[in-house]
Amino acid sequence: MKINRIAVPIIAGVAVFGIAGGAKAISDNRDAAESETRGTCAMTSYELSAEREDGGLEASFELESAAPGETWNVVLKHNGKTLIAGDRVTDEDAEVDLDAFIGKADGDHEFTVAFTPADGETCTATLKH
Repeated sequence: MKINRIAVPIIAGVAVFGIAGGAKAISDNRDAAESETRGTCAMTSYELSAEREDGGLEASFELESAAPGETWNVVLKHNGKTLIAGDRVTDEDAEVDLDAFIGKADGDHEFTVAFTPADGETCTATLKH
């Protein structure tokens, strides 16, 4: 599968507080045009979603943390292949957003995101689309 483009915008949002501790969420929505999974982990709320768009598939990850200026290491994978990896800093609204586009999105898709605060444990979410 060919990755046509990857966009990594960081945009504003609303901060909310999650519960502490590790978490793993899995959602299976392979036949839907749009699917998502949400949860809380390590003092943050998150949403991982996928939507069929322009003949491909757009994956989005949103992290809403407790404070602006926090550093998170984020790794977004599609069917085991890394799309986005690296440190991200929460904006003034304590949020980080990631978007990735996969062209020619036929077949089954599994998105996994692992996100780790600078001083905490790794949280994981998986979405099957």
